[in-house]
Order: sequence, then C-alpha cells, then structure tokens
Amino acid sequence: MRFRHLHALSTALLSVLLALPALAGEALPALLSELEARGELETGPVTVHDNALLQRFYAARARRPAWSDAAARASLHAAVLAAADDGLRPEDYHAQALEAPAGLSPAQAELVHTDALLRLASDLFHGRLDPIDHVPGIDLQNAELDADPIAWMERAIASRDIGAAVAALAPRTPIYARLKAALAAHRGIARRGGWASVPPGPTLRPGERSDRVPALRARLRASGELADATPADATLFDDALAAAVRLFQVRHQLATDAIVGRQTLAAANVPVAQRIDQIRVNLERARWLLHDLPSTYVLVDIAGFEVRYVRDGIERLRSRATVGRPYRRTPVFRSSIAYLEFNPTWTVPPTILANDVLPAIRRDPGYLARRNMRVLTFQGQPVDPRTIDWNRYRGRNFPWMIRQDPGPDNALGQVKFMFPNAHMVYLHDTPERALFARPERAFSSGCIRVEQAHRLAELLLEAEGRDSAAVQSLFEEARTRRVALANPVPVLLYYWTVTFDGDGSVIFKRDIYDRDPPLLAVLDRLRSAQ
Repeated sequence: MRFRHLHALSTALLSVLLALPALAGEALPALLSELEARGELETGPVTVHDNALLQRFYAARARRPAWSDAAARASLHAAVLAAADDGLRPEDYHAQALEAPAGLSPAQAELVHTDALLRLASDLFHGRLDPIDHVPGIDLQNAELDADPIAWMERAIASRDIGAAVAALAPRTPIYARLKAALAAHRGIARRGGWASVPPGPTLRPGERSDRVPALRARLRASGELADATPADATLFDDALAAAVRLFQVRHQLATDAIVGRQTLAAANVPVAQRIDQIRVNLERARWLLHDLPSTYVLVDIAGFEVRYVRDGIERLRSRATVGRPYRRTPVFRSSIAYLEFNPTWTVPPTILANDVLPAIRRDPGYLARRNMRVLTFQGQPVDPRTIDWNRYRGRNFPWMIRQDPGPDNALGQVKFMFPNAHMVYLHDTPERALFARPERAFSSGCIRVEQAHRLAELLLEAEGRDSAAVQSLFEEARTRRVALANPVPVLLYYWTVTFDGDGSVIFKRDIYDRDPPLLAVLDRLRSAQ
C-alpha cells in the first residue's frame, strides 16, 4: 500500500509539472499587462521590473511562455550561480527563486526566469552599473547586446546551455580571463584561512633577526611569494625571504628594496577579503571598457602610472608616467589624439596660475625670467612684468596670460600630444626626469607626463609613414611645429587598481583617488528586493 501511495503521489506531481506551461500560458498575458501598467511586480520574494526588451520578447512570442523545458530552466540556474566567478552576486539574478520556485505561480515563475536571463546577459555585457553614474566625464559607447536580441534570447533558451550563451557576452580578452583567475585564486586563499597580519613594529631589514619574521614568512607563503620551506633560523630575515619581499613589492607597486617599512607592512596587512573585492571592482571596470576597445589606441593607466601604445592589437610601448595629484585628479574619459606639437610653448592653465605661479611670483620677482616665461595679452602682445602690481591678482581676476617659451626647461618638454577634451588635459614630455624613478607618481596638476614621450611620438608618426630620422628633425628644430595625424588615434584615460605583469602575476595598485570603496558599495547593493 505504501509504495502504491507513493506511486500515485509521484504521478500526480508529474501531472502538475507537465501542466505548468499551460497554466503559465493562461495567466501570462494578464501578468505582462499588469507589469507594463505598474512598472514592476512583486512576484513572491522577487521584484520583476518592466523592461522594453522583456515586453518585446513576449510580443514576438504572442505572449506564450518560453520556459517549458526543464533543462533550459536548470541551465539558467547554473549560469546564475556561475555569475559569482565574474565577481557578480547570484542573488541579483533571483538565484533562490530559480532554485525553489514553489512560492510562485507558473506565470510568475516564467517572468522571473526571463528577467534573470535579461539581467545576467546585460550585466556581463555592459557591466552591472552604468559607468556614467559612477565615473564623471566617462565616454564609452555601449554596443547592443546582439544585432537581434530577441533572436539571441530564443537561441539561448533553445540551446539548453545558457551558461555558454551568457559567458560569450563577457569581454573576450586576456585581462578579463586573468581577473577571473585571480578572483578564483584569492577566493581559494580565503577558503584556506587567508593570511594573518604581520604584527606592527620597527622596520624589518634583510640580515636582521626579529620575532616578527615568522609572521612575515607565513604571510608571504599564503600569497605565493615565498616557497613553503623550513628555514634554518626562523627569526632570521634571510636571502630567500628578502627575494620574496621584493617580489611582493613588485606586485604591489612599491619600492623594491626588500625592506618591510610602513608602506610594505600596510600592503601586506590588507585582508584577502579586501583584495577579492578589489578584483571584483576591476572586473566591473573591464566589463565597461573592453567590449569596444579598438585595435589601435593609447591607454593611460592612471592608478598604474603608465602609458601604453597598442597598434593592431600588439603593445608597442609601455612607458612610466606621472598623473594628477589626489586633489588635482587626472580625469577619466575617451578622446582621439589629433595632432602632436613639437617644441611647444606652455600657457599656464588657470588652476596652476592661481595656485602655483602667481604665489611664486609674489615671493620671488625673478621667477618669470629664470623659467623663460613671459606675460602676454590674450592677443599675444608682451606685457612688462615690472609694471604689474602682483599683489592685486589671485587668479580669476588676472587680465593677461603667462606663457613659457620653447626650450629644454619648458614644462611640456619637447612634445605634447593633443586631443579634444573639456578638462584641458593632454600627454606631454617633461624635463623633470627624476620623478619617473619613484614607484608612486601622482605629481602633476592633471596632465600626463610620459617618460618615453619621444618614442611615443616616433611610433605614432611611424604609423603615418614617417621614419625616425624625419621625426628626430622635428625635435631638433628650434621653432614650434604642429603635426596633424591623418588618422587620429583613440586615447583612453582610465583607472584600474588591478593589473598583471608580463608573466600574468596579479599587480595590486594603491587606490590613489579612493574610487574603489564607493564603487564596491554600489556594486554590492541589491538592485531590488530579492
């Protein structure tokens, strides 16, 4: 009797499951109309927001259900869970409701599945957040999900392999794959217990002994800089540990002196959970950027203090650079290099005029002469600086401009790279070469000083058919020369706090502009009540 009862119960349950598509089909048109009228629906524990694409999808289907196939539903649930590998939160795609939809009507479950697919596809393709809301001045053109997104949705559902369909929407670039691998690796470290902090204390130097050395060894073993070997003297800061510290410093953009001072200790004591969040934030930035990156471009890595030139997908130049101070931040935006100016003059921008140059002139009357600077009217006529009462002016009320003539001491060096933007920011050479030796290079007033500016100019003009001798002659001329690019080169000023070195090792940068925490907070905020 007991087995006969179970068989009857199973038969009844199977009949209910087989009837779900029909039940969904009966109620779905009314539910779609209600969703359109109200803008959102509380479907059990899930809120489904009205979406033009969702409505178009069902209109193309004559409002018939799409999720009658159990294998397709299971595939969607697996894809949602796999979103964690991309640094996304499965709960933002109705993970619990997809796993246990018992509290939903068949029509509600239908909409929840479609809404989950749309959210996941959009977030992997465009990013979970709109960069315009979080990066002032950013200019990224988001491509469409597909030439025919309705057809894409139908294909994805019919394939019964929604994981593969949505995975193909994420950026297909090595950096995105490396970010995902770094996320998995650091989550693995977290599962193994993470790493303990190194206790505070005096600076640790190679050759010294300290009871804090074992903690330093354990910390570097956990993150992989130090091999798992037992030293002869546990308290000795030996050569192997020094090499591991240098490697750690390379991977955190610190001075590679093997000395564990304040900055190295602070980097070592960042918890693994915080490094995981840092990778997740940069996965989101990658989703914003990497879909429409052209094959030839100049990339300014602001937090990495680097400029890269990529031509036809191949990196031709990687140069150290200096960027804006935290209170004069280099902005994030996209433009195109339109022309190069050799042996440029430098007209002092308003902010630098008010904050730096005018105060310096008031302190030192010989400041202008020593720097080969002239006071000019806005029509270019010279003004004798001895006739000016410098104490009257604080910047905005200064009725002239100050210009530095070309020469070896010009603030822009021998070449600048010009691209239209509202920020008065550009790339340029500099006579201040010593600054490039520092590991952290946020010294400028917003513009980007390029260590290998001469080489960058050669490469850009080489692509236009000029040989190196022709470019060198432009540097050697005393006069200012403007050279337009027949094919303007896209330039992207961007902010990353995680990148990779040549062997694929993850590099964690300091968040010099404190942009990661607010972005992480929004990224972790649930899009809707789940």
